[in-house]
Amino acid sequence: MFSGALWTVGTFGLTTAIRFASNVVLTRLVAPDVFGMLMIVITVKLGTELLSDIGIGQSVVRNGKADDIRFRYTAWTLQVLRSFLLCATLLLASYPLGTFYDVPPGIIQLGALTIMAHGFASTVLHYFQRHMQVKRLNLFDLFCDIASITLVLGFAYFSPNVWSIMVAGVVAALFRTSMSYLLPGSRNWFAWERSYVLEVVAFGKWIALSSMLVFLSSNFDKLFLAQSVSLAVFGVYAIARTISELPATLIARISYQLVFPLISANSGAARATLRKQVGPMRFKLLLLMAVGVALGVVMADAAVGIIYDARYIEAGWMLALLLIGTWFAILDTVNEYTMLGLGKPAYGVTGNIVKLLTLVALTPIAIYYFGLPGAILAIIVGEILRYFPVLRGQVLEDMSFALQDLLLHLIFFMLLALFLFVRFELGYGTPFEAIWPVV
Repeated sequence: MFSGALWTVGTFGLTTAIRFASNVVLTRLVAPDVFGMLMIVITVKLGTELLSDIGIGQSVVRNGKADDIRFRYTAWTLQVLRSFLLCATLLLASYPLGTFYDVPPGIIQLGALTIMAHGFASTVLHYFQRHMQVKRLNLFDLFCDIASITLVLGFAYFSPNVWSIMVAGVVAALFRTSMSYLLPGSRNWFAWERSYVLEVVAFGKWIALSSMLVFLSSNFDKLFLAQSVSLAVFGVYAIARTISELPATLIARISYQLVFPLISANSGAARATLRKQVGPMRFKLLLLMAVGVALGVVMADAAVGIIYDARYIEAGWMLALLLIGTWFAILDTVNEYTMLGLGKPAYGVTGNIVKLLTLVALTPIAIYYFGLPGAILAIIVGEILRYFPVLRGQVLEDMSFALQDLLLHLIFFMLLALFLFVRFELGYGTPFEAIWPVV
């Protein structure tokens, strides 16, 4: 597991560094309102994908019959059919969505084409995860990410507008799908084994509900703010939001590629044995994240001021606040994948219901009284409350890490207080000072 974690962290770190550098270059090429439109399209596209997620990849990892060639082909057929349905749905919805968010419907339609392109990718990538071939999977993702970034920057350089970036996304999706068929064991064809379809759907009903709630709870702020603020302000927020999601995305990637299959493969073992196997690595990993996120909060405004131009300066205080919510999201994500590995996704579903209800109730009120900082505080509260339903499930399944989580919270906030004190004593104030004029 440690070797796999190193590969996941290493390739993700390299990809993130490249993406971050390309993001900075892109801010020099296009205006903030373009980032606002891109965030809207990406969010809508992601929502379309997640609202119909039947857990094909998760079924490949968990199902004992997944190595049967008929299962492999049936899973691919389901994947292709789903991509066609999603593409058609988004094409039809592009006009009302474009009117609602005041963006050209054509860029939403280009997003729909990327969904269809990805739908034809080989299922071999799911089997890499099933067989813990983490190195091969991460190297493939790294290669495709670099190619995608190169395409986006190339298209944006010659035509710095939202259309060229979306076209680059379609080309990148076609490239990734094509490359997946150059991997060993990548052959797929159409098949329909009714028993396997029923097994995938039976497991996937919880995945679908969970994915829907994850999307809504993770993107409610974007969907709401896209209508509440100007595209330029939303574009600045998009920069801060994208950066703040990186630590939680890393943890989700590690959890999905390592924690989930490890616990899934050993779910029949004694819980004490499983906790002993997972606990030490979990603590080391989350301790590193606590240090990194605490430093990120303290350095956020300075980093934004150095890296981005004056049009994006407000992203500094946004990022500092958002990263506090990210810390809670990190623990939530690890715990949810732990329960998924045990075949108990219902607790994660409940946690995201609590988070979503919190955001729906608090966000409009918080924005009315406190503006954009209030919306970010609502996100933090939502992540805190999301934790408890999953904790209840861990306790019931005798797989709780509550004491370890409490210790990690104490470490995180002690580090945050220490770093803030040092910064203040050095005469640089705090990253939150720019909030007060906004409020």
